[in-house]
Amino acid sequence: MIYLLLNIVFGSLFVLCIKWVQVRNREDIITIGMINYIAGAFASLPEFVQSHPSVVTPEALVTGGLMGGCYFVAFFFVVYAIKWIGVASSNVIGALSILCPILAGIYIWQETPNLFQAWGVGLALVSLSMIGGAAGKTPSLNRKWIVPLILVSFFALAGISRLSQEAFRHLCDADERPVFLFTAFCLAAIPSVVVLGLRKKRIVWREWGIGALLGTANILQSHFILKALKEFPGYVVFPVVSAGGLIFTTLVATWVLEERLTRRAYLGIGFATIALLLLNWK
Repeated sequence: MIYLLLNIVFGSLFVLCIKWVQVRNREDIITIGMINYIAGAFASLPEFVQSHPSVVTPEALVTGGLMGGCYFVAFFFVVYAIKWIGVASSNVIGALSILCPILAGIYIWQETPNLFQAWGVGLALVSLSMIGGAAGKTPSLNRKWIVPLILVSFFALAGISRLSQEAFRHLCDADERPVFLFTAFCLAAIPSVVVLGLRKKRIVWREWGIGALLGTANILQSHFILKALKEFPGYVVFPVVSAGGLIFTTLVATWVLEERLTRRAYLGIGFATIALLLLNWK
């Protein structure tokens, strides 16, 4: 259970940090995002070297590369989603992407939830949609078509990245986790270096620091979700971290970043708490 809680904290820290940078409006968020993946690659290197992998399987490379590619592309979508509809509502979209690994786990890998856990999955999805009732900033009328496109793309990319984590659990040995993470963040770091080079923008020390913080949070949340998947099936892990992360992110966004929530959103938080209890029912 400790791995689930740590994933919730570090996963939430990632999106909250993006929102905080946007509120400050002093640093360049794209620069910080690119530094984040470069820092993540360096952070994953010591464990990769220490593990001394004798065999690097194609499955670990493919699943890790798939997650890294989704991470890199999804960053641009989540930045604009947070800007236009708020961090709490954007987190709903990412949380709803649990449908991808849950359905894959049930129909491909024959994972079978019990009755209480099945109700928990359904209630978690209901609660996630209700928590998304926060008021957010919307684009001008001539750009309204962009919002659905960004949200659908973000949903798909988040779902594929979660699915790659679930695929790793089924296709790879747990000892290949350092290979998986190093592959993922290296693949995200390479285009990040290219983007920084093409932009030719001067990077200030604050951007290096915030980017390194983001990268550390990113690698830790990926590390802990893989640890959690080693102990629990995907239909438990993904709803728990999604609903729990959404509760944590929503509360911090409300109290610290002063995002406003509707009554419906607060009711959704209560439903999510019940869902967490059901999902952990043995």
